[in-house]
Amino acid sequence: MRYKIRVYEIGTNYEAIKVNEIFESQDAVETAIKKLKSSNPNKYDYVKVPVL
Repeated sequence: MRYKIRVYEIGTNYEAIKVNEIFESQDAVETAIKKLKSSNPNKYDYVKVPVL
């Protein structure tokens, strides 16, 4: 399954960062989320969304 990442400001529904890349596996998207979390700790919520 393929995934996209949605990045929201904590506690809101406002998308903060636009990530246009589509990831080919769950491992790839989780690795990308870890990298984003390390560069912006405790600032955003990261959601992986399946792409049909």
